[in-house]
Amino acid sequence: MWSSPPATWLLYGFIASVLGFFWYRSKVKKEAIDESDSEAAQKSIKADPDFDLQSSISSLPDALILLGAQWQLRWANQTACDWFGINLAQSTDHPVWQVMNIPGFVDYLSKKEFGDSFDCQAPADTNVRLGIRIVPYRENQFLLQGRDITKIGQLEQIRRDFVANASHELRTPLSILYGYLEMMRDEPVESIGSQWKPAIEQMFTQTERIKQIIDDMMLLSRLEQVDTDLHHEFHPMAPLMHNACKDAEALSVNKGHIVECQIDENYSLLCDAEEIRSLITNLISNAVRYTPDNGTIEIRWKVDLVGGYLSVIDTGIGIEEKNIPRLTERFYRTDPARSKAAGGTGLGLAIVNHIVNRHQAKLIIRSKVESGSEFMVHFPSESIRADHEQVNLLLK
Repeated sequence: MWSSPPATWLLYGFIASVLGFFWYRSKVKKEAIDESDSEAAQKSIKADPDFDLQSSISSLPDALILLGAQWQLRWANQTACDWFGINLAQSTDHPVWQVMNIPGFVDYLSKKEFGDSFDCQAPADTNVRLGIRIVPYRENQFLLQGRDITKIGQLEQIRRDFVANASHELRTPLSILYGYLEMMRDEPVESIGSQWKPAIEQMFTQTERIKQIIDDMMLLSRLEQVDTDLHHEFHPMAPLMHNACKDAEALSVNKGHIVECQIDENYSLLCDAEEIRSLITNLISNAVRYTPDNGTIEIRWKVDLVGGYLSVIDTGIGIEEKNIPRLTERFYRTDPARSKAAGGTGLGLAIVNHIVNRHQAKLIIRSKVESGSEFMVHFPSESIRADHEQVNLLLK
């Protein structure tokens, strides 16, 4: 949900190292106090400037937690104690997931994919929404940073509400305009005049494009709603993929594309079938749109022990590597002039990305300029069901 520039993470890595050093020194000194119970040693610790710096770090607005190799809690600043309800005297050296007790946090730790933040409510203050990131430092040690993203979430909700409401309000008048233009478009030239025929055709084309943008915006708004009901059931993938191949052939008929399909039969996917259909349609539409005449489009559904792989591969214009990370942004165009000529709403891959996330899948994009692109969605193995007895035996 939130991101920080690389320099910020270098700073937090440095802070982690400093805190780790302080934690070790304080532990050694406290053990010395326990052993000697020396008043002089206590005064020495209080006078140590290192502890003044540690105290300053404790007052940072972000939550900071030092974690050991086995995710044991070593130290936390005051903000972390307040948000996560941590009592350092009782929780030090305990596994952090036991101390914090946040749903889904154990899975986040086990995956070790710390490029993305983990968003949750603060356990000790449900009015605070947190974005948690983990930075590895030294050998098998970690710094956990929690940032208050409550206001960011509120702004995101305002944006989503505006888009949903605006799209809904625009849809009715646009539908009326679209209907009249469609009727006029079908009239013979003698009825409307030859000078108006091209203008009506152009107006109809642009109105149709606006209608598609509004439809995509409404779909994207629905997908963005966290509390949207997920209707996930096991659906056979082969019929869906075969229909997708027929759609690709129909879309490519005027461009002479060769459409190839490789489909593993007898497998079902735990999914929302309509959303997966939308995902495939958007990927195929992009491939058709950006593949030159007589190019090749390959559609695959493959399954192995790791999961299911849905791929759309083309021999199109390709994408520069620097643009790939931004492809799923709304209305992002790698080449505005070329994209305008190709058509599309600019929302297709944003929709794909949201559907992928709602299915706990992963979108992988590979591309080379003037050679083509591959868009692959990897579904986890727990989402795949073999529908044939012999296949089940093989998977076991």
